[in-house]
Amino acid sequence: MSIILYAEDDRDCRELFSFALRHKGHVVHEALNGAQTVQIVREEPIDLVILDIRMPMMTGYEAARFIADEKPDLPVMFLSAKGLRREIATAFECGPMVVDYLIKPISPDQLIARVESIIEECRIRGLAAVRAENMTRELVVEW
Repeated sequence: MSIILYAEDDRDCRELFSFALRHKGHVVHEALNGAQTVQIVREEPIDLVILDIRMPMMTGYEAARFIADEKPDLPVMFLSAKGLRREIATAFECGPMVVDYLIKPISPDQLIARVESIIEECRIRGLAAVRAENMTRELVVEW
């Protein structure tokens, strides 16, 4: 069991993925925006943060930069419909704790598999190794 913070302003998406993660035994904190994300990161023990990019009050990028400054050992994964090279690059530039970037649409089973893999790999190999490996994966959707 891991403690996951999922930040997503789309209620349907947030509820679906949070339910699926809970069903697999994870504890899930939900944030509706980047500002709530920052507050929860300050107050709760978290094993992984999943961030959408476009959120009110504070973007996922801004929340990730805060995490980089305050909790640089906390792995962050972006989950976004944005898949252009510059958007992915911007996400990874938010800090060394950004370990993955997933592009929607994605199934709950795919997300769970990736989350569990990231958490386990970070524990075994460390953030830097997981980040380096995922930065070389072909993630990009060209428009």
